[in-house]
Amino acid sequence: MKQTLDHGDMVANIVLRYDAASDAQRQEGEGWYIAAGAIVKSIANETGVHRSRIAYALAALSPRNPWRWNVADCYAFALARAEGRTMPSATTYKRNRQTAWQALGQDGSPWLSAAPKVHHFVDAILGDLRAVAVDTWAMRVATGGALSLVTNRQYPLVVAAYTEAAALRGVEPADMQATTWLVARSEGPA
Repeated sequence: MKQTLDHGDMVANIVLRYDAASDAQRQEGEGWYIAAGAIVKSIANETGVHRSRIAYALAALSPRNPWRWNVADCYAFALARAEGRTMPSATTYKRNRQTAWQALGQDGSPWLSAAPKVHHFVDAILGDLRAVAVDTWAMRVATGGALSLVTNRQYPLVVAAYTEAAALRGVEPADMQATTWLVARSEGPA
């Protein structure tokens, strides 16, 4: 059975989850991408590697990787790349490590073939708070738990729902996504 995405239902689900956020979760959500951007800028300043390359490496190293490890891995990768050393180990999948290493290379192009989620995640980290990174948690929020995987065709529909929900609450779309992500993660995958 094919699941259809109803815009109004998705907006209502997103707003419902946002409204369930505590004041602390809203504050953290509304500062998450700003803080991530500051981390990227700090790593770039320390290593001399361009911010966008750092942001793509951070995105590549993020799947199934706790945030503090993700940041530590990104710093280690950027420093090794800047110093001309070999690729260090990281606490994520081998393919992701290779992608991060390529993104940091002077001769490689940033991860141009990445999924829309990666590009939007990077855009938000680099300061475009209109960007919405739709991962499994964001999809669960939008669909009220009915779906967790998003297709490339569904992606813009979910982004539109987050954008409208954000407008209804007077926040940036990236902040809406980050806040609802925090709420959903605190409640678990069910």
